[in-house]
Amino acid sequence: MADFTWSFSSLKEYINCPKKYQEVRILKNYSFIDTPQTIYGKEVHEALEDYVNGHIKYSNKLYNKKGQEVNKYGQVREPMEVIAKGIKSKTYDKTHEELNLDKSKGEYKKLGRNDACVRLCGLWYYEGFSDEEVLNKALTWNQLNKPPYTTKEIESIAASVRKMHQKNLGDNPKPVLAKNYMRFKKMVDSLIAIPGIKYPELKMALTKKMEQCDFNDEKRWVRGIADLVIVDNDEAYIIDYKTGSNKYPDTKQLRLMALMCFVIFPEVNKIKAGLLFCMKNSFVQESYTREDIHKSWKKFQTPLDRLTMSYEKDQWMPNPTPLCGWCPVETCEHHRPRR
Repeated sequence: MADFTWSFSSLKEYINCPKKYQEVRILKNYSFIDTPQTIYGKEVHEALEDYVNGHIKYSNKLYNKKGQEVNKYGQVREPMEVIAKGIKSKTYDKTHEELNLDKSKGEYKKLGRNDACVRLCGLWYYEGFSDEEVLNKALTWNQLNKPPYTTKEIESIAASVRKMHQKNLGDNPKPVLAKNYMRFKKMVDSLIAIPGIKYPELKMALTKKMEQCDFNDEKRWVRGIADLVIVDNDEAYIIDYKTGSNKYPDTKQLRLMALMCFVIFPEVNKIKAGLLFCMKNSFVQESYTREDIHKSWKKFQTPLDRLTMSYEKDQWMPNPTPLCGWCPVETCEHHRPRR
């Protein structure tokens, strides 16, 4: 049995032309040459990765390998324990009188007048909302109160909580996108708003026994990098950024990423995966369930059998197409320089 490591991109290259696969990936006679398009694609990926990473740090949501929330020193912590303790998203429609009553040991404890607003603002900051969003939410919530706080009081409370939140953040500034990438901000912000633990540029690798391993482990069989994975209890989201055309979207990459995620995150039973075509502002989505695993792996079986046979017999036949003019393998009989 041939021993090799594959990924979606390497398998796709083999399907397109076994000869090119051999020359580039095995013999390494030719290296990949960047084009203006690929360079721009890398720049966009790096910018979006930095932006998402910055938001994770800014919102104070950092996690260890066990999925436990930690502070910037890696210590397991309770999120915003001081200013958001006991307050959940479902309490947005409660007045400050209701929130200021804390039942403990059969008795109600009266808290300070501003405490409810402080706790809610703290929760909203913890959930990643901006200064403007927190203030607007507080003003909307304030309309329920009789009598309501004054607008000045709400602004003062929100400002105080913001300072406390910034102090908790330490050296993590609010992330910004460079001006030439601002066109992507709305799309990426919508991804950041999805609840769950976020893993930007997640490197995944599996052995032939379908066990998780290190990305560079000698026993690795298949591996890949997902631009963004979001895990929310038993559901996950996989997003892959694309800067090319959305005319012929290839969703097989999403299928492979989903299969690896099902192994790496055993608690996940449903996955929504999508190709985000940044330049076209379009999204191609696929859905997978844990019950689909066997059927999904079979989708890759035929090309993998062909690749295995090529390794075993050391046969790498060229596959001439109109794209040969863009191929770096100049020694191939089918190579034709572009005119």
